[in-house]
Amino acid sequence: MKKSDRTEESSADRQGIRVLERFFGILSYLAGQNDYAGIKEIAEATGLSRTTVHRVLATCEENYVVLKDGIGRYRIGPKSLVWANSYQQQTGLAKFARQHLKELLRDVGETVNLFIYEKGEAFYLEKMHTYNVTGLDSRIGSRLELYSTSAGRAILAALPAEEFDAYLSSRELLPRTRWTIVDRDAFNRLIEESRKKGYAEENQENEIGVRCVGAAILGKDGYPVGAVSVAGPVFRFTDDRVETVGKRVFGTARIISYELGYSTNGGPGGL
Repeated sequence: MKKSDRTEESSADRQGIRVLERFFGILSYLAGQNDYAGIKEIAEATGLSRTTVHRVLATCEENYVVLKDGIGRYRIGPKSLVWANSYQQQTGLAKFARQHLKELLRDVGETVNLFIYEKGEAFYLEKMHTYNVTGLDSRIGSRLELYSTSAGRAILAALPAEEFDAYLSSRELLPRTRWTIVDRDAFNRLIEESRKKGYAEENQENEIGVRCVGAAILGKDGYPVGAVSVAGPVFRFTDDRVETVGKRVFGTARIISYELGYSTNGGPGGL
């Protein structure tokens, strides 16, 4: 291949990557909105020109990735459901967990969440509401902050020591609320306590007014593949309920782990 050909190919590759980056940037913004968004709004949010946004959205609309209303505003389209369903089917975690999550929801009467953990990040995979849900602002597919959430802390507690240390050394613990634990020594003690109990807690550290308990789901090798959590408003999720719900969440996570092939018998502390 001639040098000029390689240069042209490299330039084309870079251009293709830029197009993909713009595509994902626009879709990520739309996925975070509750309603339609106009081209000007999208352009300002993503830092792209209106022409670029319009061009990307036109292609997306043709493929039902986005939908456009009568005044030229856009929102996520039904094609995304195909991708989301495919991901859930391929992971298998939601399939194994769904019945157990329903039972947990029935027993505790608070919102139940399922998370998937892949490549150092956790994401909402399933969410089951009660009729009395309050607050709890989260979306399927959104990323979970590990250090400030009960499910994230449960996952961190189940990681191999060297992987947990690598996470902590590379992450700045920023306060999500005024109650978020950001002192590293205190955070280490919190994780150690979670290892012993089998579940992790979080009290208004990620979202004001919301309290959660979570437990890690383990794969056949004992590595965390996800987590289950229960979340509720602080006025219902009182101190005297936390231990009871925490043990119930741990039991649910352990049953799902067994169905995924995890075989080591152990209670809290055996994560």
